[in-house]
Amino acid sequence: MQIRFVRKVKAKEMIKEFEKKYGSLEKFRRYVERNPDDYIALMDYEDWVHFLQNPDIDVEEGEVVITDISFLTPQKLQILEAIKKYKPKSIRELAEKVGRDIKNVYMDVKELEKKRIGRARKCWES
Repeated sequence: MQIRFVRKVKAKEMIKEFEKKYGSLEKFRRYVERNPDDYIALMDYEDWVHFLQNPDIDVEEGEVVITDISFLTPQKLQILEAIKKYKPKSIRELAEKVGRDIKNVYMDVKELEKKRIGRARKCWES
C-alpha cells in the first residue's frame, strides 16, 4: 500500500508564506546573491518570482510516498489530519486540537518527522 501526501495551495498563498519567512523579495534577492550555495533559498527565490508572475496557479508541494505504514497509529493519523485541517502554529495548539497531552503529541510529531512524513518545513515554522 502507498500513501501520498500532497499540499495543494494557490500561488498567492505561497507568496504570503515567502513574505512572512523572508521579508521582501529584494532583500531576499540580495541574500541569495551573497549565499550562492544555499540551494534551498535559491529554489525558493525562483519559485517566488514565478508565483508573482502567475499568482492564480495551483501549487502542489511536499509530496511524500510511503510504502511502510505500519507505524501510522490512529493517533498519528489524527495528528496529520489536524495539521492539514487547522494549520496549527505550535505543538501546543496541535495538542489542543487533537485533545491529547502535549508531550505525547510532541513525541508522535518527532517520529513522523523521522519517517519524513509531511512537508520539509513544519507547518508551524515561523
